[in-house]
Amino acid sequence: MKINVWLLGVSVCLLFCRCATESIGGATLEEIAREFNKKCPQMIDSETKIDGIEIKEPNTIIYNYTLVNIIKQRVDTVEFNKQLRPGLISVIKLSPEMKKLRDINTNFEYAYYDKSHAFIYLFKISPLDYNSK
Repeated sequence: MKINVWLLGVSVCLLFCRCATESIGGATLEEIAREFNKKCPQMIDSETKIDGIEIKEPNTIIYNYTLVNIIKQRVDTVEFNKQLRPGLISVIKLSPEMKKLRDINTNFEYAYYDKSHAFIYLFKISPLDYNSK
């Protein structure tokens, strides 16, 4: 199983931040999520579908993904974490589109499900992760 994390992260950032960047000052994260979710579900690449985002207090965005060709039992979650986590943090840390979310110390959660919607893994990324050198 190979997932292009950089492409995945950038695609999601651009999709989400198109809404968020223009309006985060005046809109709540809930309003931004509601607008974003009107475009979901949406294929990110041939393996990954974003089902939508949720907002959880305090100040947490949850991205819900389905890996459309994956079966949970075939996923090595240790390897999955090792492969994806650094790329997800890098996108949050370096993407100009994520700056406004970084500025308000947003927490990010990335929930992955298999093609039958069985839960695979949850990444939790906090400001401590993306603000570290």
